[in-house]
Amino acid sequence: METYLTEEERVEALQRWWKENKSSLFMGLAMGLLIITGWKYWQGHQQAQREQASLTYHLMGRAIAAKQPEEAVKMGQQLIESYPSTTYAEFARISLAKLKVEAGDLEAAKLRLEEEVKQGHDETLKELARLRLARVLLARGEADAGIVLLQGTQSTAGKFSALFEEVRGDLLIAAKRPEEARTAYQKAKELGNRSPLLDLKIHDLPAAG
Repeated sequence: METYLTEEERVEALQRWWKENKSSLFMGLAMGLLIITGWKYWQGHQQAQREQASLTYHLMGRAIAAKQPEEAVKMGQQLIESYPSTTYAEFARISLAKLKVEAGDLEAAKLRLEEEVKQGHDETLKELARLRLARVLLARGEADAGIVLLQGTQSTAGKFSALFEEVRGDLLIAAKRPEEARTAYQKAKELGNRSPLLDLKIHDLPAAG
């Protein structure tokens, strides 16, 4: 009888516990299902975004190859506005800048490259944008701004290091600082730049004073 009463008490205790906690259990279960569903939705949404961005960038590339700059610009702007967090948006900024340079619109090219330098996430693309921005500044007659832009790039430019030094030399020539330009050009050669044009630039420098 004692054992029976003990079991009966256990059942009653379980029933009381269930009555007191079932709402919390159901709430926890619902929250868990909601989190899982939300996570799967977010993953699916991200994948769809990447696929759509990839397709748009492909269409942009086709427009560039077909020499349809207006269509290419349209696709590029769509990438930047609709998929700003993707690498495709970074490629689009660099490609749009190139199109603007080819069209003679250096101001628009400058703005696109500045966006990538400031907002980009891929370090290689950011450094490529910085290199091209320096060239645009040189073409715009803004040598001093270009020199400032390249300050501190020796240790961060990676595979672009030799090109950075050559462009630095070009900017220093434009700023009438030939001895510093010579140093930059020599550094470019040390870093592996074997361009005949670089040799010509060094040859054309005034004799060291």
